[in-house]
Amino acid sequence: MKTVFFAATLFLVAAVAPAFAADDVCLRHHDVDGWGSHGDHAMVVNDRFGHKYLVSLAGLCNDLDYSFGMAIRSPVGMTFGCVERGDHIVMRGGGTSRQSGPCWITKVERYTPDMEKAYKAALEAKKHEHAD
Repeated sequence: MKTVFFAATLFLVAAVAPAFAADDVCLRHHDVDGWGSHGDHAMVVNDRFGHKYLVSLAGLCNDLDYSFGMAIRSPVGMTFGCVERGDHIVMRGGGTSRQSGPCWITKVERYTPDMEKAYKAALEAKKHEHAD
């Protein structure tokens, strides 16, 4: 019995270990607490601790701003670790179309104030471009 417990504990430690990597970027599946789109190929995801992450996406990622709910799924079914490349976004309700998905995660990185400033500047430039 002790061997089984030790093996299970070792498995859990190995599975969660990437969360403590040197780059300190770990958006955990169960800590997601809101999101906003950055077009059809990126979104900013907030966690329950007030951290923001830029999640880059590929695939059919339609209507991200109009959905009532969002979940991040792992292809291996383990949702206690960090969100990572290969996981996918599932949107629910709102304006999401039946053609939405799969929407695959290609990259997760910490969303910095400089990134937010650059994004807002790009939106403002695009707004002025269309006004001319």
